[in-house]
Amino acid sequence: MNNDNNENRNKIRRKKASSSSSTATRSSSTTRSSSTSRGSSTNSSNKKTKPKKKKDKFKTLRSILVVCLVLLVAGVAVGTGVVFASLRNAEPISKALLEEKTYQTTRIYYANNDLLSNAPSVNKKQPVPLNKMGKYLPKAIVAIEDERFYEHGGVDIRGLLRSVVKTLTGDKQGGSTIPMQVSKMLLTSTEQSLPRKIKDIYYAHEMSKVLSKDEILELYLNNFFVGKGLAGAEAGARGYFDKEAKDLTLGESALLAGSTQNPSRYSAYSTAKLEGNETKDDVANRLLFFINTPDDTLDDPTPMELDMVEKLNSWGLIPNDDTYKQLKAGTMVVRKAVPNPKAKERRNIVLGKMLQTGAITQSEYNEAVAEEINIKLPKPKESVSSSVEDLIEYKVIDALVAQGNTKDEAYNMFYNGGLKIHTTIDPKMQKILEDEYDKDSNFPGSRHSNGMTQPQSSMVILDYKTGEIKALVGGRHITGRKTLNRATTPQQPGSTIKPLSVYTPAIDTLKLTQATALSDTTANLTPYKFKENNKWNPNTTTPGKDIMSLRKALAYSSNTIAIRTAELLGDSYKDCVDIMMDYLKNFGITTLVDSNTANAESNDRRFPALTLGGMTHGISPLEMASAYGTLANGGVYIEPTIFTTITSYDGQLIVKNTPEQHKVVDPDVAYVITDMLKAVITEGIGGKAAIPGGMPVAGKTGTTNKALDAWFVGYTPYYVGATYIGDDAGRKNPTTGEFIPRESVEGGSGSAAKLWSIVMRQIHENLKKVDFKVPDKVYFAKINLIDGGRSSSGVKAAFIDGTSPTKYTSRANAVKPKHEESTTPPENQNNEGTVDNNTTPPADNGGGNTTPPTDNGGGNTTPPADNGGENTTTPPADNGGGNTTTPPPNNGGGTATPPPSNGGGNTTPPADNSGGATNPASNPTGQ
Repeated sequence: MNNDNNENRNKIRRKKASSSSSTATRSSSTTRSSSTSRGSSTNSSNKKTKPKKKKDKFKTLRSILVVCLVLLVAGVAVGTGVVFASLRNAEPISKALLEEKTYQTTRIYYANNDLLSNAPSVNKKQPVPLNKMGKYLPKAIVAIEDERFYEHGGVDIRGLLRSVVKTLTGDKQGGSTIPMQVSKMLLTSTEQSLPRKIKDIYYAHEMSKVLSKDEILELYLNNFFVGKGLAGAEAGARGYFDKEAKDLTLGESALLAGSTQNPSRYSAYSTAKLEGNETKDDVANRLLFFINTPDDTLDDPTPMELDMVEKLNSWGLIPNDDTYKQLKAGTMVVRKAVPNPKAKERRNIVLGKMLQTGAITQSEYNEAVAEEINIKLPKPKESVSSSVEDLIEYKVIDALVAQGNTKDEAYNMFYNGGLKIHTTIDPKMQKILEDEYDKDSNFPGSRHSNGMTQPQSSMVILDYKTGEIKALVGGRHITGRKTLNRATTPQQPGSTIKPLSVYTPAIDTLKLTQATALSDTTANLTPYKFKENNKWNPNTTTPGKDIMSLRKALAYSSNTIAIRTAELLGDSYKDCVDIMMDYLKNFGITTLVDSNTANAESNDRRFPALTLGGMTHGISPLEMASAYGTLANGGVYIEPTIFTTITSYDGQLIVKNTPEQHKVVDPDVAYVITDMLKAVITEGIGGKAAIPGGMPVAGKTGTTNKALDAWFVGYTPYYVGATYIGDDAGRKNPTTGEFIPRESVEGGSGSAAKLWSIVMRQIHENLKKVDFKVPDKVYFAKINLIDGGRSSSGVKAAFIDGTSPTKYTSRANAVKPKHEESTTPPENQNNEGTVDNNTTPPADNGGGNTTPPTDNGGGNTTPPADNGGENTTTPPADNGGGNTTTPPPNNGGGTATPPPSNGGGNTTPPADNSGGATNPASNPTGQ
């Protein structure tokens, strides 16, 4: 056959060769008959065609076989590579290792890597021996999770194959055995990937070599997650039923076993609002308390719920006075735990499986199916912790949820995952802050009644270059965990809002400068630009009978000039409001109520809210510190952060915190505001905030009506800090049930400024004295503080290239008006920034006393004689960049004769183009 085939192949080659050339010799067979030739031709054709077809079939088959072989080899190679890659860092399995993982604790570290604290133990798993878990729970777990547990060697091949088939057909089914799940709990992760599955299989196999079945089952039962942040049999039994695991009923055991498939869906209870008709027995041991913040999903308490708080308190079901106070104030809400119907359905499935496998009898099954879920929450045993620990917990949970974990999974990781959380908190700074907050002497009028300390206070210190929170205190004499954190709770900001919403956008126009002078009078004497403000007509915090430069207006916290300045930001009331809202949002303020349809009294789209701080909710000290830090950081906002990284117990990175940042204003604009804020301490009413030794401070005081809230927010070339003092709102007398009125903060904003200085003096004790860096586009000129004109004996003020004072001063040798010393604003004016326009003016509602307080920290105790900064002696050489004897080229004013008043010396506001003004004047430009 081989010879024939070779003959055929030779004939084919000869034919192809001869067909391409003329024949050299011709065969004598050309004389044969045509029929013979046709016959020979036909036979030859048949012989050639048949082998060709046979060859094509073999070739296709061989190709398929080769491809399959290549794929098989490649698959084995890839599979082997994946297996080796998955196991290259596998740990040797031992009982000691697994027990160590079971008892691991999440640790929280300071910025210097010293231990700050361990995770709270309220939901911590409590490992117990298998013989103390009752007789039903182990059986329930084996029945529902791994019914061949006692038969296989760690991996159930039949179960895995069934799982693969089910998955391919679109019906998911877990194939993990109990040892594989122990591996996932303690050694690998919850990541859905092939390498993790390979590693679980390997660890399960190795585990079965070194541990007995009961030891593996005990590990599982001490680590499995049952929802609500509870892990392990003992924690689950105590957290849901307030009993030990050994005392669990069959129904309760089946319920815990069933929850492990999907803890969020099948946890024993869900939360519900109170309905108002509950009895004490309905809610005893079933109450849950949650902090209520603007960014959560909780509804604010209704009047009915607030009434129920009184009932709950009379029944003795509210754990402490602080919780009661927060419930009444709406900063905390109460919910009740109700049995979860989905958990009951899942429990019955588990019971059915136990009956099917012979783990229980029919009568046991019938009794357990009829059993009601009786939720009984344990009494709180939370230890006292600092506000900073609570904030760390909240932020870590949010970060873990953002990674794709459910909230329950995130809490389990935090409480039981052995995480390492590296925070931004500086231990020395935190200790300084906590020590000062323990001293009642730092809080004038401090008092203790009904177990509560008033006034309350909070303070935050940030490194504004990174956004890192370095120290934080959320209250005085904190009595428990997860209490109200006043550092993150919005408070009425008073005049601390002015630099952010008014003066920064004003300087950013490059038309208004520190030298721009406006009328300090009320609408009675000089109408405002907009009719809405003429109707509002708030009181003044300064004499209210003259003009004043913006520099002095901010230093003395003038209400009227803040409003008049804000009116210059746009052509209409709405335009000005839009601009102020935009700047506040860019500064990171998240608590604004921005609605064009909301009731005016619960909406922040109003001048009272945006210029004087009478907001619907207010601003938290944390956000206020971050906003001022933006000015200190050259106009760049950086989101505040309290942790840098979260890693697993073995050092694998889980979360790296990357704060959001964006530009708000240019560095030159930010510096001019910084220069104006420095004047608050050196020339104005914030002298108590000065740091001894001359460390530069820029900041702003803030006080609300009747000094119910007092602030100081300030920064140095190193850090920014926000200090708030004020009575908590919503307190009730436990005897009479009547609301306790808030009391004024003694010393007003001066008390806040003094406390700020006490803390910051210690923090800056060993830091080099440096000044704020001056941007390239900033120069200095000396101005008169009254009319803003150039003056060789005035105060040095910062200006942006292209802007300047618009004239020379006309206030030489002016005498300080006697009424400048008054601490009480004129009567019959509306209050600063209140939502309800009370007609009784407060003593101090513009950010502090109008006469600077006695300086105990290095600031000026008495402002310079009010001649606009004039001195009778020769002024020092101006080394700040401004030429006071020869002004720069006149781009807005610089001649010996003052130009027409159009940008630095107006005594009246611009013409009223929306109603109300009767004394029109030109619009200041500051150019």
